[in-house]
Amino acid sequence: MIPISYVYTILRNVLPNKVFYGLNVVNEADTDVFPFIVYQEISNRAVVYADNQTILRQRVIQIVLVTSKKDPALESNLHDALSEAGFNFQMVTEYLNEQGTVHRVYEIKMED
Repeated sequence: MIPISYVYTILRNVLPNKVFYGLNVVNEADTDVFPFIVYQEISNRAVVYADNQTILRQRVIQIVLVTSKKDPALESNLHDALSEAGFNFQMVTEYLNEQGTVHRVYEIKMED
């Protein structure tokens, strides 16, 4: 099982001092806070049972890259870091929120 702290280490290499677990409350008018990454484990489900015990679990970790504008170079750095760490990840959505920031959402699925 890969600990969630390992995911933090990989993300911190992409954006030092701008990686948060679960939530980052920011003043949208303050442009110095961007970019940043928020990550969290969003599920940890048993998917295979045998003899009343869990044999296989599936964990899903969500990573959100938040930027003040589209940043293909930073996205590429994040993709490279996740790939080099051996994570099988998918970009599941990208959206522009009401304040004009870009949110790019990734998921990593792991079986333990």
